[in-house]
Amino acid sequence: MPPLAPVTLAALAVAALVLLLAWLAVRERRRRRGAERVAAEIGRRLRAISGRMRESVVAYDLQNRVLFVNPAFETLTGFTPAELHAGHFIDYVHPDDRTAVLAEWESVKSGNSMLGQEYRIVTRDGRIRWVSGSWEPLRDEVGRQMGVLGAELDITERRRGEEELRREAELIEQLAMVQRTAAAAALDPDAVLRVVSEQARALTGATGVTLELRSGDTLVPRVQLGARAPRVDPRQSLAWLATRTAMVQRLDDANLSAADRQAWAAAGARSMIALPVTGGDAVGPVGALVAVSSEPDAFGDRERRVLDVLGGMIGVALSLAGAVGARQVRLEERTRALQESEARFKQLVDAAQEGIWVLDDRGVTTYVNSRLATMLGFEGGEMLGRALGDFADSGTRPEIQRRVGRDSGPRATNGDVRLRRKDGAELWAIMATSPIIGRDGTWVGTVGMLTDITERKRAEEGLRHSAERQRVLHEIDQAVLAARTLGEVGRVALSRLRRLVPCYRCSALLFDFERGEAHLFAGFVGSDALTAAPIPLSDLSPPETLRLGTVRYVADLAAAASRAPYLDQLVADGIRSVLTVPLLVDGDVVGELNLAATTPDAFGPEHRDMAQELAVPLAIAAQQARLRGELRQQTAELERRLAERTAELRGATGELDTLAYAIAHELRAPLRQVSGFAQILLDEHAAALGCDAAHYAERIRDGAAALGELLHGLAQLARIGRQDLLRRPTALGPLVEEIGRELEPDAGARDFRWQVGELPVVIADPALLRVAITELMRNAVKFTATREHAVARIFCVREEEQIGLAIADNGVGFDPAQAERLFQPFQRLHRADEFTGLGLGLALADRVARRHGGEVRAEAEPGGGATFVFTVAAAGR
Repeated sequence: MPPLAPVTLAALAVAALVLLLAWLAVRERRRRRGAERVAAEIGRRLRAISGRMRESVVAYDLQNRVLFVNPAFETLTGFTPAELHAGHFIDYVHPDDRTAVLAEWESVKSGNSMLGQEYRIVTRDGRIRWVSGSWEPLRDEVGRQMGVLGAELDITERRRGEEELRREAELIEQLAMVQRTAAAAALDPDAVLRVVSEQARALTGATGVTLELRSGDTLVPRVQLGARAPRVDPRQSLAWLATRTAMVQRLDDANLSAADRQAWAAAGARSMIALPVTGGDAVGPVGALVAVSSEPDAFGDRERRVLDVLGGMIGVALSLAGAVGARQVRLEERTRALQESEARFKQLVDAAQEGIWVLDDRGVTTYVNSRLATMLGFEGGEMLGRALGDFADSGTRPEIQRRVGRDSGPRATNGDVRLRRKDGAELWAIMATSPIIGRDGTWVGTVGMLTDITERKRAEEGLRHSAERQRVLHEIDQAVLAARTLGEVGRVALSRLRRLVPCYRCSALLFDFERGEAHLFAGFVGSDALTAAPIPLSDLSPPETLRLGTVRYVADLAAAASRAPYLDQLVADGIRSVLTVPLLVDGDVVGELNLAATTPDAFGPEHRDMAQELAVPLAIAAQQARLRGELRQQTAELERRLAERTAELRGATGELDTLAYAIAHELRAPLRQVSGFAQILLDEHAAALGCDAAHYAERIRDGAAALGELLHGLAQLARIGRQDLLRRPTALGPLVEEIGRELEPDAGARDFRWQVGELPVVIADPALLRVAITELMRNAVKFTATREHAVARIFCVREEEQIGLAIADNGVGFDPAQAERLFQPFQRLHRADEFTGLGLGLALADRVARRHGGEVRAEAEPGGGATFVFTVAAAGR
């Protein structure tokens, strides 16, 4: 076959290309018809699904052409599908939201999702609606994105509700702020009324606000802000109508007559509202709050609520004003008193000298007042940022840091601290600290108040030193009293003095000017005691100088121009300064006290004072030593004389007792004869005797009997003084009972009772006890003879080292001023014709008690009975 020509080949190629294009066109038409069928099917399905949906549904292809809208979308936007196909999807989005929506739209076209984006759309009739749009990629059966499917939910009403809630919340917050502002000015009612009126104008948008209050039959403006209400008769104003009816009144110029509308226009008012105000002590409204606006129908329910709340605040302010007015007089009086108190308090505060220190929780300074800075010698700024311990003395720094450090926690403290001034000087202060608590209740720091007590501390130190001096001097005084010898007193005194005065050598000397000697009775060199030895007075100083009794002080012995021999010896021993203090008694020099130190000028005025104070008790001790010596001599002489006189007295007393006993014994026989013969005459010769002779014989017999009793008593007194005591345990109870039975005849037939308590056992001579107690009990029987019912109580008596009994009767008693006479022989306080006796019974009892180491005493009152106490030494002392 012959080869094809080039023209033929080209024709074949063109034919093939045409066939290919035709085939591709057919294929494309088939694909499009398939896509259209798919799109139609999708549209059918979407319409079937979305036809009943509340949400608006719309689908776009990737070229932003509308593929589908449901009826809800048409209803929402007002656009028909044809109108939507003619435009861009973004055309119905609000211009202010298009940028944000387009950004999200591009993201969705890239295969992402957009959920719940809120934006505004503009409807066909120009209304604005809020929607919440959610967009998803629209894909074919193989997953390729072919467009965008979106659903838009109308949220206009929700957004309006949210906006309304927001506005209400803002309003509530504004009203709360007004209330807080009013509360802050609660004590100034006028300020509250102005604040509330200003806020009423701001919150309602009014051009003017007037608060009118009732005064009699009219209303008077109390607060006027901005535009005024149109001028009308007060009795016909809107404010008066609201006050009279107690109801809110609103009015717009559309409701006015032409004349009134012209008056309103002149005042720039188009609408007005008046709210009745209640408060104070009045019943019903006391005025009205009036708001004026240049806009018609400016006051709705919201403005009414605002004015209602603010009107309540005005009522509270008026009530407060009424209460304030009622208390004004009392407040003025209290104010004057407070002003006076304030003035006094201000004076006190102005005079306060405390420093204030504020620290954070780390103990770092954040504030100091000028007083504290002055106290420490710093400028205020120099102390900021530094720890409290930086200003503390090293000895007290740990304690101060512990008080204000983090570990101490929030607690109050109070105590003395020692600080250091900028110049290094010591400063003592009382530091009271309190925790600073933050709003959340945590500890954030410490505030301290410091009072400078440096002078007080110095005074206390001086007092302590003085107290130590006084204590030492007291010890010296006690030692002076307790010491037996002058040397012992000197050693004790000097050892105490060395604790107060820095001396290496000290000595105490006594002068004997007649012999020209000084006797060292105490002294120390270092810790060694000096040996007592005489020293020539001339070695110390000339006698005429010593007699002057002046204090002598040599600050530096080495520099002295001339020295006494004694001082030369001290220089040789290394002494450099000497203080000499005289010992004076009644102005006379009796010795001296020498203090020496190894350093020049070692003794100051305080040391001199202490040495002089010590010299006084030393001089007294020296005087006492001399007086004790004289006293010992005189005492010895007196004791010798007393012993001689006592021996003589004992001899004389013994002779008297012997004589009394002998007389009593020797006279008994003649006395018995006289009495016997007188009785014989009366018994056997009474008939031969005349009346006078018989009377004389009776008197002889009675006198002899009385004399016999007297002699018996004298014999008993003498025997008690001479008789040896036979001490033994003696029970007083049985003894008293026995004596009571023996004395029953003396009581006779009258009513007499003994009341005997529990009595002790004593160590005494039983015979002498019987004599003494018998006499005391016989006295009770005798001196109750005039009583119809007589009682005598006997009870135990214990007194320190004595024991015994007491006898108390209800007899005639006696004058207590005469009590001492009772115990003297032959002393009687009653006449013989009243009560018999010789006056020896109580003298016998007294002598028995004294021989047993006890006593007898009496207590009584005339007609009130008597009590006699009889005691002996306890345990036989």
